[in-house]
Amino acid sequence: MRRSVSPLRRLPHVLLVVAASAAALAPPGDAVAFLWPNVPEQIARALTSGDVSERRLAATRVGELAPETAIGLIQKGMSDPDVEVRLHLAGAAVRFRMPRAGDLVIEWLGEGDARLRLAACDVIRAAPTDRSVVALGRVLGDPDPHVRLAAAAAMGAAGLPDAVSPLLGHLDDTAPEVRAEVARALGRIGDARAVVPLIGKVQDSVPEVRRATSRALGELGDARAVSALILALQDASQDVRVEAVTALGRLRSDEATSAIADLVAASPGAAGAFAGARPADSSASSNDVREAALRALGRIGSDAAVKVLLAALAKDDPAAPRSAVRDALVSAGKLAATIVPALIAALSAAPSGNTAAGAALVLGELKAREGLPTLVRGMQRGVVPLRHGLRALGALGDPAALPSVLELLGDADPSVRREAIRTATALLDPARPDGRAVDPARALLVDPATPPDEKLALVQLLGRTGSPRAQAVLLPLAKARSAALRLAVIEALGAARAAGKLGAAVDAALLEALDDESADVRLRAAVSLSRVAGPGSARALLQRLTVAAEQDRGALGIALSGALSRAGDGKGATDAKDAKDAKDPSDPDLVRDVAAAVASAPDAARDALLEGLGRMPGQAAGAALARMAATAPIDDRRKIAEALAGHPEAAAALRKLAGDPDPGVRASAIWSLGAVGAADALPLLPPLLRDPDAAVAGNAAGAIGRIAGRAGLPARASAALCGALSDARPYVRANALAGLTVARARCDGAAPRDLLARDPAEAVRLAAADHLAQGGADADRRALARCASEDRNATVAARCASAGPHRAPPTGAEDVVVFVVPFDAGRGDSARDAPVPRAPFALVRADGLMRLGVADRRGELFERGAPRGPLRLAVPAPLVK
Repeated sequence: MRRSVSPLRRLPHVLLVVAASAAALAPPGDAVAFLWPNVPEQIARALTSGDVSERRLAATRVGELAPETAIGLIQKGMSDPDVEVRLHLAGAAVRFRMPRAGDLVIEWLGEGDARLRLAACDVIRAAPTDRSVVALGRVLGDPDPHVRLAAAAAMGAAGLPDAVSPLLGHLDDTAPEVRAEVARALGRIGDARAVVPLIGKVQDSVPEVRRATSRALGELGDARAVSALILALQDASQDVRVEAVTALGRLRSDEATSAIADLVAASPGAAGAFAGARPADSSASSNDVREAALRALGRIGSDAAVKVLLAALAKDDPAAPRSAVRDALVSAGKLAATIVPALIAALSAAPSGNTAAGAALVLGELKAREGLPTLVRGMQRGVVPLRHGLRALGALGDPAALPSVLELLGDADPSVRREAIRTATALLDPARPDGRAVDPARALLVDPATPPDEKLALVQLLGRTGSPRAQAVLLPLAKARSAALRLAVIEALGAARAAGKLGAAVDAALLEALDDESADVRLRAAVSLSRVAGPGSARALLQRLTVAAEQDRGALGIALSGALSRAGDGKGATDAKDAKDAKDPSDPDLVRDVAAAVASAPDAARDALLEGLGRMPGQAAGAALARMAATAPIDDRRKIAEALAGHPEAAAALRKLAGDPDPGVRASAIWSLGAVGAADALPLLPPLLRDPDAAVAGNAAGAIGRIAGRAGLPARASAALCGALSDARPYVRANALAGLTVARARCDGAAPRDLLARDPAEAVRLAAADHLAQGGADADRRALARCASEDRNATVAARCASAGPHRAPPTGAEDVVVFVVPFDAGRGDSARDAPVPRAPFALVRADGLMRLGVADRRGELFERGAPRGPLRLAVPAPLVK
């Protein structure tokens, strides 16, 4: 994924997104297997056949059916006399997360066939009920250890306090894997009655049991376990030591700081082998133990813990992009107010170079602006190495540091110069013009001794100043002989719009670049024009688009839609009320010309023109789109529905399009309605959660969350979305969770925690992690901690580990253009060099909401007001099960 940096909130990025695989971009009609209408009836009839082989075959096909049909057949078939039939139906019940399925298999727990008892445990784990979880208690004495293990796992997953007593009675099971699972289950349930019995298992003879016990004690969060866990720090198994020190960190036990410090001070590999050695019975290394100890000290965050971490900086490598020591100090700084003063005090003393560099970098990561004077003085005194100090200033993000950074642009050390350029660039924002960097950057740019790579970086720096003086420096270089320099200048000219004659000169230079023989130059010029071209350039671009060759229309469309967004006074309404009250800023003649061009333009140009109308401010453009929607073909209606996200005054047209026969149109209309709709649009959306098209239903969930969040109606979001958490379609569940998060709404019960623990879809677990991080309840924190240590998906585990109230939500918004290009998972590169028209997509935004739909005829989509932050494409909805 490549993403350029946009200077203005309302101007577009151009984003090239590579899909998960080329197969993911098949036309939506080919994406799912087709079932003849009479197939469900055939399967239902076969399940009642007297021929057992026919019933078995039918049971294997139940999973192909729609959830509402399949669940009824599963309920009827669970009492089938044939074991194989019941086993297949049990698998289908787990897949569909069939509500209250646990009650249907209680009798199976007493069956003679161990496969049925195992299947019953799996069903109860996926769909627990109070009755079924209590019934599992007697299965803990099953003669088959696999059944006992599955029963313990199901009881832990259910999290019911009634399961505690039966589980405690089996902490001494003869099978070590069962003892370990019982300990894990008790940790998941979180009942304090388990603390003392678990303390007795810290010295179990089997390392895996000791490891599970240490983790469970950390999850229980009871200080009575501290002494036992400190003793476990000396365990012969590195795995146990990692879990024990992690548990002490969760307990935030300052009593354990001294013992944990010994693990930090021990050199890696001190157990008698090379650094990072792993004992035969451990998957963890001595390095893993040390890093876990550092993380624990960061979570403890006491004065003593901070002293240990500061001392560890002396042996840390400040040049490394990431550091366990620095990460621990950052973690501590987010929890304790004493960290920043301690870091400032360390810099004010006479620390070693590594300690000073590390302390500076931590101040930067913490955005601790009160540390800026001390950091700058440390650089001037030679205490803080310049290269690392500059990195810290860049991370700090305080423009007040710019003068100190500019002094180093001409440093004799090339690494310092390059870091100074990067830091100055990071501290500048074109939306807030700042000419302080222009003169020193210009002097270096014209100096023949400046290396070419630094000249390219200086051009970017000049663009980031947003200063007219900088653009005057850059304009003569727009025709530079060096292709790399020319591309950099064209991109820099698009960083901020200049006024008057200088702005017209910039537009002219970029328009001329559109005729360049290089496709890279044409594309870069189009992107810059989309950001800065004035209304006067819109007509010239419109004329070019209607007569351009096929290969040029993509670039011209990007440029035109951006130029049209500034046709008028540029101040569009933000909701329906504002649109009604504001004076229309439209240019009626230009609106009429663009609308007239749509009728005769070729397909690729039509999408660019419709997008441009959507981005034009004022009611005239919205009215033109609404008129066209009444008679437009499908492709046009899809694009119009997307474009109307820029026209809240045309919300009535979006409501009509939300009932369009084409699911692609409905999906786009509903997503746009979520962007501009007021509270009175909410009643329209809950029925659409049941739309047979997953993109429509998923977008409806997102729209409910967005509207309810803007209107301050979390209860309305809960009422509509909590029921959707049990939808059979993963993206509907995921967007329901994300919608609840955006609306700051909650559901009664433990449904989000259950989804985090058991949902098979990565997208759902990611959304559940974000949702639980917003809550802050003890049960939510325990669920996130379990996910961080147990989820087999690295992305989900990392999200759970980073989740917490200290994680700031996305701030600011920007318009983004997305091109969808297929990716060949086997080759690891792009399968084609062009976007795919009408490709189904799932665009995941920084706020967790997922926009689902179909790209336009150029393989492009336009996302208005995307929250600032990462964007990515997931597998399209039709391919997700």
